[in-house]
Amino acid sequence: MRKVLLSITAAALVVGCQQDKKDPSWSKGAERDRPGASMAAPASGDVEARLARLEKKLDKIAGFLKQAVPPELDKTQTYAVPVEPNDPVIGAKDAKVTIIEAYEFLCPYCSMIAPTMDQLLAAYPNDVRIVPKYMVIHGPPAMPSGLAMCAAGKQGKAHEMQTALWSSIWPQGPGNANRDKSTAEAVVATAGTLGLNVEQFKADLEGQDCQTWLQQSGRTLQKFGVGGTPSFFVNGKPAQAGDLDSFKRLVDAEIKAANESGIPAGEYYEKAIIAKGKKEAVMISPFDE
Repeated sequence: MRKVLLSITAAALVVGCQQDKKDPSWSKGAERDRPGASMAAPASGDVEARLARLEKKLDKIAGFLKQAVPPELDKTQTYAVPVEPNDPVIGAKDAKVTIIEAYEFLCPYCSMIAPTMDQLLAAYPNDVRIVPKYMVIHGPPAMPSGLAMCAAGKQGKAHEMQTALWSSIWPQGPGNANRDKSTAEAVVATAGTLGLNVEQFKADLEGQDCQTWLQQSGRTLQKFGVGGTPSFFVNGKPAQAGDLDSFKRLVDAEIKAANESGIPAGEYYEKAIIAKGKKEAVMISPFDE
């Protein structure tokens, strides 16, 4: 960044000292008669001193910009985002591609991308699994629905609960959330419609396992640089939320890599991603050289 700015500044010094020859008042005579026209060009030492001072100022500016603009996740890296105990797993157990999904039920953008995730699972029934990790963005009102995923997952119905909650909380699509459907009482009622053991569901909803999962889920996402929802890691690679075709291109590339690795599909995420990926976020500043 500094080198680029220095080059631009140096060029500006040269160009800025030239008269605009498009000005009709310019002429050779005018140039000859201009006060100071006969003065010699500055010595190279003077130019070097001026550039040194500019470089010092640019260093200060870069420092201010680094403080003002937060660093961002290095998206060129592969991250070892773990599949943790009590994480719901939706899709094939022996999938070649694991998608870690950071989401929250009161996040309108998450509700918008939810149909795409279902389409992706339908397109790759044997090769993709989605591991939802919950990140509380909207405070306590968002917590019961997150806990409901954990409690439903213990009875093998995380996906059914997820689908039901998206439909009930966002009945009209990404407009205003119906928060009445995200309360503890509401998610217990939803569990009853899904054929879950409601008493067991209520115990798990309030139990330490799911409470710990909710907290750990957020900590894990923060450890890997996630600051908002929805966010995705496709086999450890950060991915922006996009349309189905965008996700398919990412998934196809990962399936190809898994096939070429020779590692059994059920072991690929652990051996190729967890074992070799970065163990925490690598943050970079756009103002780094």
